Amino acid sequence: MNPYDQLAGLDLPTLQVLEAALALGGLVTEVEVSALVGADATPYLQRAADAGLISRLRGRLTVNGVLREVFARPLGVGPAAGQLAAVLSVDDLKVVARNLGLPTKGRKADLLEAVAEFFLDMDNVHALVKRMPAATRTVLEEADRDGGRIRRHGGSGIAHRSRYTSRYRQVHPLDWAEEHGLLYRVTWEDYQLAGQVALVVRGANYRAPFQPQEPPVTWRTPNPPAVRRDAQAQGIAVVGLLSALLDGAGREPLVTVKAGGVGVRELTRTATTLGVTVPTVRLLLAVAQEARLADLDDRVVPTAAYDRWLKLGLDRRLAVMLKAWRELEYLPSSQTGPWVPEHRQSWSAQARIAALRALGDRATTNLEQAAQWMWWQQPLTFGGTTTVRGVLDEAATLGILGAGAVSPAGHALLADTDIAEAVGDLGEVARTARLQADLTAVVAGTPSPDLAELLGATAVVESRGTATTWRFSPAAVRGAYDAGWTEQRLSKALTKIAEGGLPQPLVYLLADVARQHGSVRVAPLASTLVSDDTALLAQICADKRLDKLNLRLLAPTVLASQATTADTMAALRKAGYAPRQQNADGRDVIEKARRHRA
Repeated sequence: MNPYDQLAGLDLPTLQVLEAALALGGLVTEVEVSALVGADATPYLQRAADAGLISRLRGRLTVNGVLREVFARPLGVGPAAGQLAAVLSVDDLKVVARNLGLPTKGRKADLLEAVAEFFLDMDNVHALVKRMPAATRTVLEEADRDGGRIRRHGGSGIAHRSRYTSRYRQVHPLDWAEEHGLLYRVTWEDYQLAGQVALVVRGANYRAPFQPQEPPVTWRTPNPPAVRRDAQAQGIAVVGLLSALLDGAGREPLVTVKAGGVGVRELTRTATTLGVTVPTVRLLLAVAQEARLADLDDRVVPTAAYDRWLKLGLDRRLAVMLKAWRELEYLPSSQTGPWVPEHRQSWSAQARIAALRALGDRATTNLEQAAQWMWWQQPLTFGGTTTVRGVLDEAATLGILGAGAVSPAGHALLADTDIAEAVGDLGEVARTARLQADLTAVVAGTPSPDLAELLGATAVVESRGTATTWRFSPAAVRGAYDAGWTEQRLSKALTKIAEGGLPQPLVYLLADVARQHGSVRVAPLASTLVSDDTALLAQICADKRLDKLNLRLLAPTVLASQATTADTMAALRKAGYAPRQQNADGRDVIEKARRHRA
């Protein structure tokens, strides 16, 4: 079993006393742990014992070794002295045992057990640290600040130094510490300070972090009608936002960065267009990708599943989004880089469900307080308070929370029942708009795909929410005419969806833009034919042998050709005409015959 799964349900103070017990060596008494955290740790140690993480051995509490996979360096200290001493030779162990006042006879296992037992008694460690030289203490305190590691050049080993001690040898501050088992060599030049020793050199006033009081939260009783109303309003809005995002991506796909995902600039641009925050855009993209409504390859584009999704009712659309959110394999954070869907965290679904269950049947108006409280309850489930707050914000955006409480849709998500039925009637999609004299169109609720497409082709979104507002402008209407709309067709289409007909200012706008549209035309040309002989140009234009040039009379003295200058010259000469080539400045081009030589 994953060690994190065994610890996921433990609260913060229980994890803190477990970490303190590990830092003390993993074989402790209640008194020692309580002294380190500065409070009675017995209830929390018992809670850990009930979870199978602590057992009793020879009158002491022994911590399950699986915890070391979670707390690799508990309280920032290294392994216990007994664990580090296992690398010493028998001779080195005898030196350490003699200096500690322990028996020096017996097998290596006996010596190792004696040294380990000595350092498990924190009174022994305190007494040993108290009588070590001041220079040694200074070096060990500095080593503790650097993570317990210290580099020593030219170390020669405990037994070697003890056997060949000379009055001329310069004594190193670490010699005393090594010969008394306070630190141990782990590489040729690197030494590791024993965990229990690191805790003592921090001073008599040092206490391990311990927060037994849960963070305060102002809870209140949910108002079911208010919860449902708020959640439904959020659901309607987020369905509209996802539709707007993917409709826009269908017209202009979101570009991706080389490293993968959607870049910060594109996220910011999209957020500005939709009138939402960048985290909301990240959420919409993640949900769309998880629900297979969008595909991310070299750009973000809607899939065929999106077209089928648009034909569903609003409740079914929202249900698809909520199921996708539950399965997302990432957790929100304060991330500011690109959105990358490949970022995977296997426990993310568990964290989302845990957040909803922790909220339960309560409500709060302060999600920040709730996030702090939830993290205190299950730190390893969420990883950080920022993550919990992000999960709650996402749930509120999707209508999983309403008025600070879990909505009916959220409860259905937890129970894995019919989410659409729990969402309730979100109303029909809007098929009409209120066109106003200030050149705006207001749609209450979520617009139908046809309505959104029509207004999106002729206006730009000005605001979103429970109602969406579009604004008509000359540029937007001109874009519709560029896309093939005519004034008559556009007026007829807008009249069909307008509540109360077209306002006069909009009629004038459509007419004014139509009158100007196309007054200047731009066509591609490859070359031109110019002649003062208008009859000759008319003859050339009518010559069937020159049809491949796609000649078109621009003026009585100018013909346009779709072929290059060289091809046009060749075709004219082949047809029996005698053209003369000119450059871009209108000057004659002198064609000199090339003379080849070996």
